[in-house]
Amino acid sequence: MHCFLTALFLKLCYIFKYITILSLFMITRRFFVKKFFLGMSLLAFPKLVFSQQYNLILLQGVIQSFPKRILSAGRVSDVLLISLCPEKLVGISTEMKQLDKQYLSDQVRNLPYIGRLAGRGSTMSIEKILATQADLIVDTGTVNQTFISTAQKVYQQTQIPYLIVSGKLMDTSQQFKQLGDLLGVSERAEKLANFAERILTKTHNLGAYKSIKFYLARGIDGLETALQGAIHTEAIDWVGGINVTSSAGEKLLTRISMEQLFHWQPDIILTQDINFYHKIQSDELWQKLSAVQNNRVYLVPSSPFGWLDSPPSINRLLGCAWLAHILVPEKFSRKELEAITVEYFQLFYGYELSAQHFTALLTNI
Repeated sequence: MHCFLTALFLKLCYIFKYITILSLFMITRRFFVKKFFLGMSLLAFPKLVFSQQYNLILLQGVIQSFPKRILSAGRVSDVLLISLCPEKLVGISTEMKQLDKQYLSDQVRNLPYIGRLAGRGSTMSIEKILATQADLIVDTGTVNQTFISTAQKVYQQTQIPYLIVSGKLMDTSQQFKQLGDLLGVSERAEKLANFAERILTKTHNLGAYKSIKFYLARGIDGLETALQGAIHTEAIDWVGGINVTSSAGEKLLTRISMEQLFHWQPDIILTQDINFYHKIQSDELWQKLSAVQNNRVYLVPSSPFGWLDSPPSINRLLGCAWLAHILVPEKFSRKELEAITVEYFQLFYGYELSAQHFTALLTNI
């Protein structure tokens, strides 16, 4: 009896030791995921998530083979996938103006509007998602709880693999390569990645030595703005501009007062709202700002997508070139900007941009 109890005790100790080791492993693994992926994790990540090769990608579910029908979750991923693999898209998430569609291929122009999953106010039901018969959902942007919760929920209800790509501007080249590899379009991705790398290298901190202060005026009154480090102002940060809101708060977007703007006195004001751009030219209050007095208010080009933001996707490559020309025209000439823009439109959109169209896109420089 004594021998039996001893053996039982030793067996229980072994089991307890195994459970303890397993628990520690799980805690360590959870800590790694939490630390590496901004404190979030999905229920089922394939090992590729943790590999160096795919360090920008999170995946809920498993990709069994190269997808043939891809559902874009939102406007940011629309822009990326339109350039990378338009033939695989089942539709686009956001309706486009006819004026903007003219710069895109027939294949893209004919894609149906199907609604979006990403962001506030999703317009896609689970039934609509299933009706697309997609074999993969792709989203791009800031990887946070909202993105991950959406991926988790949608996968649980549809069993369609849901892939999230970190959308930082500095990683654009690797975004193309990693996503292209997983989607079976690596050759195409390599071409886009090489272009992205060239633009980012050319424009990085190009105007930093001038210490020019920017203010990004958002909204109909221009008093909403993005803070330094936000995905909305990454292009400004990248080329070496100084965001005047660098110490305004912790949120990505914030509201400010005119008094605060008078205190900052930015050298340059950027806006993506054409109505506000026209308003600022005659508004007595805004006229008190030195940037307005010195005619340094710029309307950011917006076709076929915003070049600086709206959405903050790969289109920001054009924004980097455009901003570099504004900051340091002596180092980044209009002729060089035109050449890069023409090349971008041909490579990313399949559109031959004429000199006349280029001039129309750049309304005020």
